[in-house]
Amino acid sequence: MKILKTFIVALVLTASANMATAQAKYDVRFNNVNCTNGKVLVDIEVKATELNSTFNLSEQNYRFTFNKEAIANPTISKELKISGTVSNSLYSSHNLRGSKANVVSYNVELAGGEGYEVNDDWVGVGRLAFDMVDASRCMDLEWNTLDKFPSTFVGKATSGSRIGAEATNFNNLNDCDFCSNTTTTEPITEAGFDVFPNPAMDNEPVTLTYFAKVARAATLVVTDITGRTVASQNVALGEGANTVSLKHQDIQTGTYMVQVRHGNEVLATKKFVKFNR
Repeated sequence: MKILKTFIVALVLTASANMATAQAKYDVRFNNVNCTNGKVLVDIEVKATELNSTFNLSEQNYRFTFNKEAIANPTISKELKISGTVSNSLYSSHNLRGSKANVVSYNVELAGGEGYEVNDDWVGVGRLAFDMVDASRCMDLEWNTLDKFPSTFVGKATSGSRIGAEATNFNNLNDCDFCSNTTTTEPITEAGFDVFPNPAMDNEPVTLTYFAKVARAATLVVTDITGRTVASQNVALGEGANTVSLKHQDIQTGTYMVQVRHGNEVLATKKFVKFNR
């Protein structure tokens, strides 16, 4: 009987340990990509994989690669939820020790307490800022998974020790249009707008085709990704199809937005990429 009881207790303890391990599964992702003043901002976020599951975060090491032809020079722009004193626990200042070339090593250390309890809702860890190199290329943020060394690590804090959680989903980010959003909130009231060739090389002729509902005076405005105007020209649009040459000779290599404006009204917007040899 004593042996049976011992066996039952062992089974219960094993089951409890397995349940605790099963709850320590996590997902990671990149989110909230934003461009401002020549910088590309992106958030690192984490959550528990399974619905209604939780575990306490201890040390974390988020590792990933990026396309250095698109972005460069990562820095920590802002520590988010998992920062400082949170939920009666203390995290040390985040750092990028161990980062090199095109590999980011984002480190978070639990300095005291039981750790922040993460659940199945995404929570922000930190926000990174990169220098924008070429917005016409893809960022290609790719996590270092378990088959790469060193891999991304998320720790689980327990009452007696700190162990590694189990990685489940690594959500990469292949963003090839990360800074091309128009800066205007004006509605597009006309259609039939195109730019060719696009991309354009050096000073080759670039033609805009635009279908206007009514004849009107308009302005072609070229802005960079920060919204700064780099070129503009006045045009007289006739009702129906219009063909206009875009004056782009003084525009440098980069990604731009071409707008057709009538006064303060933006009639149409088109992404335009320029390359100079």
